[in-house]
Amino acid sequence: MYDEFAAGCGNDEGIQWSVGQEGAYQACGRTVQRLPAGGYSCTSDCHGKPLLSQRRLESDDLLQVPGSVAGQVVEEVERFWTLRDRYREFGFLHRRGYLFYGKQGGGKSSLIHQLVTRVIGDGNVAFFCQHPYHFVSCLTQFRKVEPDRPLVCVFEDVDSIIEDYGDNLLLQWLDGNHQVDRAVNLASTNYPEKLDRRIIARPRRFDRILRIDSPCEVLRTAYLQRKLADRPSEEIERWVEATDGFTFAAISELIIAVECLGDDFDESIDRLRKLDVHQPSSLEFAEAT
Repeated sequence: MYDEFAAGCGNDEGIQWSVGQEGAYQACGRTVQRLPAGGYSCTSDCHGKPLLSQRRLESDDLLQVPGSVAGQVVEEVERFWTLRDRYREFGFLHRRGYLFYGKQGGGKSSLIHQLVTRVIGDGNVAFFCQHPYHFVSCLTQFRKVEPDRPLVCVFEDVDSIIEDYGDNLLLQWLDGNHQVDRAVNLASTNYPEKLDRRIIARPRRFDRILRIDSPCEVLRTAYLQRKLADRPSEEIERWVEATDGFTFAAISELIIAVECLGDDFDESIDRLRKLDVHQPSSLEFAEAT
């Protein structure tokens, strides 16, 4: 259990003693001075103590096109990490917040994973929030052990998190008593109208609020050229034209349907367009009888 979380007991040469209250000591297991680079879920153990569990980060092939919203955000965040001294000069914590909204399947999660992959590639860490209490508890402990390490904090479907647990702890994290230095906060939502104005209308909570739209022609072309690299340009153009208005998720499904499953191209296009507007209902059964 403690292999997954650095208890901060000193070094990584073996079993260590943790110091309790009133002269009590307990073997705390093998320790490390730094968390391995990676992404972590924030939970607690059976005693309620913070527990960071490393998670496997898997996603579809990532795409970054210069000039796109995603490309601009990646460049912004890369530059942000170099500006710590400038923030300090003006007396500001070195932190930044992004809220991405848009249609499901449009690439919000892909963009977040690009940013996470980059910070991990630089040897640092990312933390995913499912429950704000566990998240704040774990990150507070993390900062006691590693006070200066760059980190990314991820709040996917932030509207659902707030709906389930309220927004008090989240606000405390973003710009209250729990805010931290050297951090980028990344949040996403399919339903921005569900978010209270105090979440979306105050800079330094989310400094940039960006709509991630369905991919434009340039993005669709780049994506399809990557996925269908052996196809002539005329065929790529056909796919690009047919997928106007499709999300990345829909384009991926089209490729799977046609190239992996052998389905008809036009029928697959028609099915995916109907899927976009079809709302399944139990009333369909009554109508059929």
